[in-house]
Amino acid sequence: MIRNIFLDLGMVTVRLDMLRCISAFKALGIDDVDRQISNCRQHGIFNGIELGLVSVDDFHRHVRLHYGINASDAQIDAAWNAFILDTPVALQQMVRRLHQRYKMYILSNTNQIHYDFWAQQCMGGVAGCSVEECFDKCYLSNDLHLAKPDLEIYKKVLDDCGAMPGECLYLDDNLANVDAARQLGWNAVVSSSPEQTIEILGKFEQSGSF
Repeated sequence: MIRNIFLDLGMVTVRLDMLRCISAFKALGIDDVDRQISNCRQHGIFNGIELGLVSVDDFHRHVRLHYGINASDAQIDAAWNAFILDTPVALQQMVRRLHQRYKMYILSNTNQIHYDFWAQQCMGGVAGCSVEECFDKCYLSNDLHLAKPDLEIYKKVLDDCGAMPGECLYLDDNLANVDAARQLGWNAVVSSSPEQTIEILGKFEQSGSF
């Protein structure tokens, strides 16, 4: 029986636009950021902040020094956050409704800059719901110093929340992350967009199948 639902952020809960992010960094004078970022896993300093190996302040300093640009912290954050579009209100409302019956969690490879922007700018609003209304806890790679598909991140999350693998439903857009969860006995499903997440969760809500 499913008692816990885990959702990834990017492309599962949140719409992303990598090209918009690349364009924003190019406007700051950074031309090769496309070699460092992707929808699923980051590289270089972007991977460092995603794993919590460097602080936000160190990330800002490194970007300025490495790329030789004179940009403020706010400008760097704005370019990095251009990656993030929104979380549909319909999905927010569905998650809040499911939260009345299930434990709801985020499990994501992300960083503090993106998480803060998502929580403050993409959740809530007139018809939406806050992170606190929708989720019991958010498990983030930068806090855990681990990233999917490393099996240890799934084990650590289970240890923390006290869930059994077979009681967990997990949605991720990366097949490698889904396969890793399945190895440990999770019920894991690929979702490639927030719209598909709504479909999968709607079917689960109605019939208990996925």
